[in-house]
Amino acid sequence: METFVLVHGAYHGAWCWAAVIGALERMDHRALALDLPGHGASRFNRAEVTLAVYAEALVRFVEEADLREVILVGHSMGGVPLTMAAARLASRLKRLVFVDALVMHDGERAADLIPPQRARLLEQALARPDRCLPLSPEFLALFRTNFIQDAGVELQDFVVAAMQPQPLAAYLEPVSNRSFFDLRLPTSYVALSQDLAQFPRQWHPFYSSRLDHPTVLTVQSGHEVMFTKPVELAQALVALAQGR
Repeated sequence: METFVLVHGAYHGAWCWAAVIGALERMDHRALALDLPGHGASRFNRAEVTLAVYAEALVRFVEEADLREVILVGHSMGGVPLTMAAARLASRLKRLVFVDALVMHDGERAADLIPPQRARLLEQALARPDRCLPLSPEFLALFRTNFIQDAGVELQDFVVAAMQPQPLAAYLEPVSNRSFFDLRLPTSYVALSQDLAQFPRQWHPFYSSRLDHPTVLTVQSGHEVMFTKPVELAQALVALAQGR
């Protein structure tokens, strides 16, 4: 039995992993997901979210549950807390898996890599007292056409209804993860072949090439794979965890 800890991306929460958790459990594995601070059911003040707060929450989640031999999985922006927390969790980790996720260099900012259309949304959000990217009509239209374009309207509506504003810190703060690149933990990348949410270009090989000889599997899906292909994603995670 493998143990998976699933880390969501921007605008999402632990809720987004429900179908993947169900698929993994039916395959006799253990799977848990957390709400990063300011997301999902978390009551943390979004205006006070930092990348360090994200990483600390992930470390605390794994340590308090006393999890071992963990397959740590991050989707999209969720790749950032993975790399920031990895050194502190190294003795508890079996593998890190990035699902079309950011793999940032130390000192790099996500804001410097996003396409111009989304950079404009960042600029508009800077004046907001909650320090968040809102679910504006402009962003939601982009989300439907570039993030979850391979889903029907009803599924798109469900996901959009559950999404929440995204703290700006995830994009504007420099990442502090130099120690991650000194680790020799096994890494893997799940490449989503229909992903149009380029950040700044195709996720694989742009981000996967920053890892040290990762194993790579491809799933035929857009960016929101946990909704459109949850079973296929679960199968890929298990295969990567078991070195297949």
